Amino acid sequence: MSFHTCPDLLYSLVSQPSAVHNADAYSSQSQPYSSLLPYRVQVEFKISYEHRRRFINCLHDGSTTNLGGGPPSRQQSSCILDLCGFMKESNTSYATLADKLSSFGIQRKAVHGLIDRIFVHGHRILGGQKGRRSSSVIPIHVIITRVQTLWANYERYLMHRALRESMVEFERRNYGMVPASASSLKNMLKRVRVAAADIDAEEESERKRRRVKISSSSRENCSICLEEVEAGSYGTSMPCSHMFHGGCIVKWLKQSHYCPVCRYEMPTTN
Repeated sequence: MSFHTCPDLLYSLVSQPSAVHNADAYSSQSQPYSSLLPYRVQVEFKISYEHRRRFINCLHDGSTTNLGGGPPSRQQSSCILDLCGFMKESNTSYATLADKLSSFGIQRKAVHGLIDRIFVHGHRILGGQKGRRSSSVIPIHVIITRVQTLWANYERYLMHRALRESMVEFERRNYGMVPASASSLKNMLKRVRVAAADIDAEEESERKRRRVKISSSSRENCSICLEEVEAGSYGTSMPCSHMFHGGCIVKWLKQSHYCPVCRYEMPTTN
């Protein structure tokens, strides 16, 4: 079974060990810091590196299973930098840290980001210790964890992911429905008053004055919400003469340009 390697995830932690741990893990000079010139103070980095692997299998239905990863591999290294050079982020300090991190197999591009984090957190630690240093060697512990994901049947995973993204996009576009244009909603929909069949002269006069069409039916149903458009109220008629509640048909046409009854096509913006 072949595996596809995805981009690694790198986690880093920069801290200063406790005083008890310092005595066991770091070199220490007895000469007090107060009697030393600044350029003689050094920063000792202990770098702990852990490489974890996890294997993922993509099944035919697109689901994934974790195949485990086995025990992680661990390495340690250390280096000593001049305090002033480190605080000024000198080329020498940068190159020394880059060589140490590259020796673990970390890609050069990722190394630069890790060094930037080491400088930021290291400056914070050292800045908080001004006036309180009692040794010419200041210990700092850097813990780096690399998580490497290896995929079996990765092409299958990519195919299912593309299908899922396409489905989401399709749903976002209302399952392929195209809305009617705003101008057609404004110009082609007519306000209709539902009245009894015997329209009197006063109602006819009102229709002419307001330019509102009056339906001769005493009972109309909105095919969208299935509720009655009562006599005496107003509905909205499409060019195909099918009538609906105004709010119902406007909401519908903003999603689909077809009449929900006869599939009459309203103009679209495309």
